[in-house]
Amino acid sequence: MLRTAPPPSTLPSLQRRTMRVLVAAQLLGACGLAAGGTAGALLAEHLTGTAAAAGLPLSLLVLGSGVGAVAVTRVMSGAGRRVGLAAAYLAGATGAALAVAAAGWGSWPLLLAGCLLLGGGNAAVMLARYAAADLSSNRGRSMSTVVTAASVGAVAGPNLLGPTGALADAVGLPAPAGLFLVAIPAFLGAALVLLAFLRPDPLQVARAAAPPAGQPAPAGGRRGELAVLLGDRHIRLALLVLAMANLAMVGVMAVAPVHLHDHGAGMGAIGLIVSAHIAAMYLPSPLSGWLVDRFGARMVSATGALLLLAAGAAATVAGAGRVGITGALLLLGAGWNAGLIGGSALLRDATVDPSLRTRAEGLGELGMGAAAAVGGGGAGLLLAAGGFGLLGLVAAAPCLLLLAAVAATADAA
Repeated sequence: MLRTAPPPSTLPSLQRRTMRVLVAAQLLGACGLAAGGTAGALLAEHLTGTAAAAGLPLSLLVLGSGVGAVAVTRVMSGAGRRVGLAAAYLAGATGAALAVAAAGWGSWPLLLAGCLLLGGGNAAVMLARYAAADLSSNRGRSMSTVVTAASVGAVAGPNLLGPTGALADAVGLPAPAGLFLVAIPAFLGAALVLLAFLRPDPLQVARAAAPPAGQPAPAGGRRGELAVLLGDRHIRLALLVLAMANLAMVGVMAVAPVHLHDHGAGMGAIGLIVSAHIAAMYLPSPLSGWLVDRFGARMVSATGALLLLAAGAAATVAGAGRVGITGALLLLGAGWNAGLIGGSALLRDATVDPSLRTRAEGLGELGMGAAAAVGGGGAGLLLAAGGFGLLGLVAAAPCLLLLAAVAATADAA
């Protein structure tokens, strides 16, 4: 841990080095993200024989991501970003290995356990955006750069569904297990990059360079910390933005591959459509980051809610048409991106003691994970009960709540 503050003149060069390392880790780690979503849904249907279970792997992944983020941010609070992010990636690699074993043994419970641990990799990819902001004077753009870097691997992942399926077939595994085989080295590589090169640690540098805290640490242990965090209006709104964006996105995305497959789409077509959705999730990040720095996080958050509402409406009328489903998924991805960048910036704007910032980040990820677990867990049941249209209608409802919350807090901004 740094004992003395670095000279202010060195901070820009440290930030550039930090960004290079984070981008490299994102390029590797994000390749593993498609396993839990696209491949997890298809492997779940393969193992259980029903589409109703298709949303559970992704819901457990995001729940594991949220719970894991709380643990990881506590590690970061003491040991810094490098150790925390690397540990999360190692958990993700372990989860991917369990999923491969589940495919080989035909074990549905083992697949769920693997997806829960796989959430560690997702937590690392998502929490990296806060590491990018530690030393930055343009936090919106720095966070968006790291999110954009994740797009390369995240978009490429679903397109590997066909080639990795052939690899899985060659070793006697179901085709969807191929993406889990890719996730293992992807997460391990990202962990090694961070352990080797994320030095000095950006969080520890930022703490050493920060002025003394203007308020004492909260009393009452974890309950006292939680009370302080929830007492900040930026954090309350940020938690709602992040949770509702993930609820709407995961609720639709969790079963979209199954819906497409059941209506005749092949693995290649599914991979292409999911890749387009993931591109919409990540590629608008530079624009979202610029808008945050220029117009504020609240405006970007409201824009995300409107896009998610439009996505739900498009899904309601899409039926089995691939064009309509693709359009809904593109809107869904863009809305999620605006909600993620806007909500994260709101979280960074919180006026809490610096020692609590990582706790606030973990709370945000936990909210995202819990909301997505609800959305993904119920998605298969909604699809089985009322089709893709009912799913879109239910996914749109939380967006109205989010818009109302942004409008209600406008006077307090």
